[in-house]
Amino acid sequence: MNVPTLDSWSKYEGIIDSKKVAEARHILASGVDVNNMMKVVGEEGTSIDDFVIYLKSEYLDAVYLQQDAYNEIDAACSAERQKYVFDKVYTILKTPMKFSEKDVARTFFLKLTQSTKDWNRVKFDSQEFKDLEQSIFASVKEVSANA
Repeated sequence: MNVPTLDSWSKYEGIIDSKKVAEARHILASGVDVNNMMKVVGEEGTSIDDFVIYLKSEYLDAVYLQQDAYNEIDAACSAERQKYVFDKVYTILKTPMKFSEKDVARTFFLKLTQSTKDWNRVKFDSQEFKDLEQSIFASVKEVSANA
């Protein structure tokens, strides 16, 4: 029996706050819905707000749900790091963002995804870890609708 990925993630008690996990799952599911909608109406028929939800869901999948098995640090990390990183990713997911157009949003999320993957590969609590985190959040602040 195949269990859908979105369902399998939620079958076990975890170390992350269950309310935050539920919200992250909602973002993932909403992103899947937007992706399916874009397959029918095309990206041009999708609002920028829906497109950002899709990009956030892709971001969550790429930087938190998937791990780099070839990187010693990212392949297996401590519960403390998992909680810490999830809280930071969650903060990004919940940040209202404003973009002038979809290409700007796409470019932002491509860079954000790469920066976060780089962050995932750095030793926890090192100066490089802190510097990368600061850089990630500075870029998020630039696109924050509250900036």
